[in-house]
Amino acid sequence: MDARQIVDHWSGVERVAVDWSEACERCWRCGYRAALERCRIVPASLGGTDTAANLVLLCGRCHREAPTHADPRYLWRWLRATSVPSHDTYWTIRGWAEFEVIFGRKPLECFKEAAVDHGALNAECRALAADEFAKTVVHFGEGRLNPSTIACVIAEIEKKLADRHGITVPDTC
Repeated sequence: MDARQIVDHWSGVERVAVDWSEACERCWRCGYRAALERCRIVPASLGGTDTAANLVLLCGRCHREAPTHADPRYLWRWLRATSVPSHDTYWTIRGWAEFEVIFGRKPLECFKEAAVDHGALNAECRALAADEFAKTVVHFGEGRLNPSTIACVIAEIEKKLADRHGITVPDTC
């Protein structure tokens, strides 16, 4: 079963994170352009087949997170609930959520009420990002940063911005 057959089967039937014209090259959950794996909706050990009706196309990371249940509705519900509408943003959004878990607050919350130009602050964030991402590495075999590493980058950017603007930020370490 090739990717085109799987896409042809599902296009117009289900909603995924990517446009159907790119569904052979972008993960149906996170939208990243990646080598896609054929993921069974119902696992073979639970009676799932290798037909287009039982396959979706996911990157390796999303495939590992996919539910493995006999009821196919769970995989589709998971895809709808966890996918993002913008390509290449899924893992960054997960990093923001991971920040909240690690630090117990929303990123950049300390700037919400601060008297700073929020447009300029956004530009400063972007300028700092390259330096902070240069201090990270990708786990072997993963292909991109994990959410906890992204959360640490956000914490470093937040700390530097707070120092520049004389704002107190809760301790990040």
